[in-house]
Amino acid sequence: MKVVLTFDSARGRRMSGPDLSHGAIGPGGSKVIPFRPAPAAAVSPPPSPPRYPAVPSPARADAMARPAEPASRPERLARLIYMASVGGYMAVRDATLLELGGRMVWPTADALIRDAVAAGVPVSSHVINTARS
Repeated sequence: MKVVLTFDSARGRRMSGPDLSHGAIGPGGSKVIPFRPAPAAAVSPPPSPPRYPAVPSPARADAMARPAEPASRPERLARLIYMASVGGYMAVRDATLLELGGRMVWPTADALIRDAVAAGVPVSSHVINTARS
């Protein structure tokens, strides 16, 4: 194997290496050239194109021009409580006992939920039991 002097254009200097004219021919008759990665400092990403603000559609621009309505607070659920000493169910919302249709105590949780739905009061499905275990 012969060693020849070649010129490394990336580094601007002469180097010695194997003779590429004999035995270093790849498939299809092309010369095999070894890959030399560039130093990490020399590689920089291409500059990104300038960013422009998106232009909203006319309908969206009209909606953005109007003042937004304040978000309504979700209505709190009434809590169901089984009063063991009384033997009935009550509903409490915002620290006040609910009175629905003149009643404050119901014999079953289903009856309380049914009356609350008819009155338009959202009620939780979980029951707090006050009985001692």
